Amino acid sequence: MTAELTLLAALAIGLAGSPHCLGMCGGIAGSLGVATANGAAGQRWLLALCYNVGRVGSYTAMGAGVALLVGLLGIGISRPEWAAILRVTTGLVLLAVAAHLLVDWSGLRRIEIIGARLWRFVAPHARRLLPVRTAGGALALGALWGWLPCGLVYTVLLAAALSGDAVVGGGIMLAFGLGTLPAMTGVAVLGQTLNRWRNATGPRRFLGALMLVFALWTMAAPLAHMAHVPSGGGHQIHGSTGA
Repeated sequence: MTAELTLLAALAIGLAGSPHCLGMCGGIAGSLGVATANGAAGQRWLLALCYNVGRVGSYTAMGAGVALLVGLLGIGISRPEWAAILRVTTGLVLLAVAAHLLVDWSGLRRIEIIGARLWRFVAPHARRLLPVRTAGGALALGALWGWLPCGLVYTVLLAAALSGDAVVGGGIMLAFGLGTLPAMTGVAVLGQTLNRWRNATGPRRFLGALMLVFALWTMAAPLAHMAHVPSGGGHQIHGSTGA
């Protein structure tokens, strides 16, 4: 059930973060239509779709990779303890997203520093693909642009890593990417609407409250277990492990 909730939360974060995504990547997505401004509308949509397939694909690969690594690191920890650690930490990540949506907490932006050095290496390769005129070029640009330092992406990536499972981790990032896909693919049509939505507090607060519920639900079981472990409970656990 926790995995399903995290997937749903990731999708909701992607939808809620669409205005932020337009701010970060909307200029690039919009520029895909410039090279075909005099061409068919279908070609512009094809380039936008390929760009976003590459972008979401890079998110999915990142999610699977970091989750696999975390899972391997947790091999030496007992399964129940590891599961509890992952659930509580995932809940804290969702709480951070809820704070970002509810009160515009800026802490998420600080983690963008983590990927800044990597982006300095990736950015020149991405810029060489501009202007994009082919579907292959748009796909490659999206795959590279998915590594753009973004606090929202990195926060969901942390939740994916904490799943400890490559399939679940990849699925979480895929769900997040799908949440951003409609706005990013249809930026030419939906951009102004989403810019007006960015200033509307109602949808953000609703999704922030939803993130808060997801966070509390995710942490409920392990925290309840900790609360019911008395001071002597630790001795009982140690005794059972030493037997």
